Amino acid sequence: MIPRGSRWSLILVLLALPAMALAYGVRVHALLPSRSLGALPASTGVTVSQEILPGITDRDVADFRGWLYDRAAHLADTSVRHAFLARYPSAASFDARALKEFTMMNGAARVLGVDSFASVYRAMNSRDRAKDPNPDYSTGSPMALKTALQMGSIYPDLDRRNQNRLLRGPTGAVERTAKGDTVPFDPMTLNMGKLTGLSSQGHAHGGLNRHAKSSDPEVLKTEPWNFAIATGFPGPVETYGPDNAQLYSDLSLLAALGGQAPWRTLSAFYAGNAMHYLADVGNAVHTVQVGIYPIFVDATIQSYILKAVHLFGLLGTAPTRNQIGVDIITNLHTLSEQLFEAELIDALNKQDAGNVAAVRASMRKALDGLAHGDDSLARAIADTLSRMNAAKPGATDFGRAIAEEVIDANVRDGAEVYRITRDICDTRLRIGRMAVDFDTIPDEKVWRWVRVRPGALIHTKLDDFNEVHARGIARTSAALRAWWGQYLAAAATPAAQRSATIDRVLTRLVHERLSYLSAAEARRSEWITQHR
Repeated sequence: MIPRGSRWSLILVLLALPAMALAYGVRVHALLPSRSLGALPASTGVTVSQEILPGITDRDVADFRGWLYDRAAHLADTSVRHAFLARYPSAASFDARALKEFTMMNGAARVLGVDSFASVYRAMNSRDRAKDPNPDYSTGSPMALKTALQMGSIYPDLDRRNQNRLLRGPTGAVERTAKGDTVPFDPMTLNMGKLTGLSSQGHAHGGLNRHAKSSDPEVLKTEPWNFAIATGFPGPVETYGPDNAQLYSDLSLLAALGGQAPWRTLSAFYAGNAMHYLADVGNAVHTVQVGIYPIFVDATIQSYILKAVHLFGLLGTAPTRNQIGVDIITNLHTLSEQLFEAELIDALNKQDAGNVAAVRASMRKALDGLAHGDDSLARAIADTLSRMNAAKPGATDFGRAIAEEVIDANVRDGAEVYRITRDICDTRLRIGRMAVDFDTIPDEKVWRWVRVRPGALIHTKLDDFNEVHARGIARTSAALRAWWGQYLAAAATPAAQRSATIDRVLTRLVHERLSYLSAAEARRSEWITQHR
């Protein structure tokens, strides 16, 4: 039995790691739009894989931001309009940095679809830049729709827009408390990760279900998906994956309805962004705040063993239970992502080469799910969207609704991924004797850390692992297909109704973003008071 106080301290520290920092790897995010939507019709009637979009320049991106400001400054809803103008009294005050902070991004990041292409590329390291499917894009040149969607789908990870959200002054310099502490833009984000680094984007890419949550460790034993605990700031634990899916759905529609040809490409970037956050919650590990209870047991046992090995301090300091726990959950989380990515890419390569017979049966399910989606979830999403469209015709908040349906369908699988990954990984990873960031490990080396080897002819834990991920990829595909249908319908709004639709979408967007900023400011004021 682990003492209650010890369990709490371990839980509190484990939440500082990147448990929700990454969902699918970049390669999976890159293939999802084309594989899920490739055969579906695009706006011109040809398929997504065939449509060519107009070129886009930095001037077009800036013009869209200016257009957003002008439309928001003249909204018919007086309360929303006045609140917007109170915060942004002039177009100059709504610059690129302001737009990023308005849309829950790091104002200092260089973001695709907001900043100049050159500055975005310069800000990336060479490893990330190599993942861009169109790194040498010449601004103003036509672009394939599938490429624009692909870029939009991967850049929320590559440009690191949701990381390092620090409070900054008018010049962009980081502000500090009187004691010299760096101030979080929104302290609520500390409940899902650290202030800086990879885990600092956890709040933006995760999605907990809508059930009541408990911080009782007993719930973590039986229903990990219903466990949540505030670790960095008091109050409810908030995740914004569904909100980001909606945010970029709104931006994509506004760009599509704005009437400028180059904005169709910008719309595709934002559409890909929305798909990214839908895919994030489609990976079930992003629907639990903490992994599974056995991780804590493993960490505790190892801490006792290592203390004894170090003769309780006589032979040096042993790693703490919390440090071991951080290593274990990081190992399991990143291994699960990289292993499934390696399995999926390998299966796709074999399928594309006409060698489907060489694909494991469990991965054939994943390929089928990727291509066709999940029928059960598709029906649930269709029912939800039908009710929404009937109650409020027009561009509804379908991005968030779809994301929430995916989360509800995934509710039990996040813990299952952790459980199976723990079962199949090398013992050194499971007990925290080694710490490995599998996001940096080549595919062929991932297998060194898996106890079940590829090519086995019998049912194995690897099949269980692949099948739980196959369910997630099928749900993700169903979500993207449903989203695309809603997007096309809204983007095809007749010309006579476009202005009203733009106002409806923009009113929702501005109201939600201003409400969030006000809440973040209140939390920040409380945090600063606590850190004087």
